[in-house]
Amino acid sequence: MKKLLLGSLIIASFLAPIYDTHGQLKEIEKFLDAGGDNVEALTKAYLSPLPNGIISGLNSGWTTKAKPTKSLGFSLQFRTSVATVPTVEQMFDANTIGLEGISISPGTSSTIAGENINGQILTLPDNSTLTLPSGTNFPYVPTLMLQANLGLFLGTDVTVRYVPEVDLKDFGSVDLVGVGVKHDLNQWIPGGKLLPVDLTIMAAYTQFNMSVDLEFNQGAQGQRIESATEAIVTNFLIGKTIPLLSAYAGIGYQLGDFELNMLGDYIIGSGVRQSTLTDPVSYTQSYNGGIHLIAGAQIKLALFRLFAEVTTAEYTTFNGGIGIGLRN
Repeated sequence: MKKLLLGSLIIASFLAPIYDTHGQLKEIEKFLDAGGDNVEALTKAYLSPLPNGIISGLNSGWTTKAKPTKSLGFSLQFRTSVATVPTVEQMFDANTIGLEGISISPGTSSTIAGENINGQILTLPDNSTLTLPSGTNFPYVPTLMLQANLGLFLGTDVTVRYVPEVDLKDFGSVDLVGVGVKHDLNQWIPGGKLLPVDLTIMAAYTQFNMSVDLEFNQGAQGQRIESATEAIVTNFLIGKTIPLLSAYAGIGYQLGDFELNMLGDYIIGSGVRQSTLTDPVSYTQSYNGGIHLIAGAQIKLALFRLFAEVTTAEYTTFNGGIGIGLRN
């Protein structure tokens, strides 16, 4: 299960290193053997930092400056975000997640972002034991995005994110769509055009879908993980633009939802103990990131652009990238 969920994390980041398939299946088998609602409870607890990190990453990197892009100005941006997982969310106690019919040893276990050490020992109803898996020792959630910005009229610009469905071969597929709008406030303030800074408000929405193909039972059809992430952010920005540099800061609010389903029929055990689990995992995890602070800058080098941004919240997020632009 550990390596399956690690694969999900990597797919969400548009990376695809190769991991030991046999090891993945053995870990999945152990979690499925916990049976019933326990499979979902263990999955949700172990995976818990991933949805929050993805949402935080998707809610960053929506702007390059406070001032809206000039009418018919544009830019094309390639950006990456890295959300840092808080220490408290790098571990969990299996005694607190509602497991049924299972004896659990004292202590704590790693989430996917936790340390690379084995977790608590579960004693199953048939007296077999399951040691909860270690973490990845990687307390970060990276996301990647391609986006375009276009200046409209009346001090408004729009940013669009779009990744068509991409087949990631053995892992499955991903797709992404998002839109953000930024509007100039100076024009509505008496004497606002005389202010030495730009004041704007922006809002953005992103949806990221992921499908991971599984083959827990060799030759089985329809075994897969599907997830959908929705992220929403609003920001009030203040900044200054000079010929080669734009800098901005602001305050905002972010939230989102993550839905995950493990679909298909999974045959576990053998002989008289053989059974089938159908669609064993289905849950939604909401993330309310609350109020955050944001700061960033853009450097212009002819048509080229360099971007950097940091958002301080429960999941502090660093965003950077490169691009090209005209009249922006």
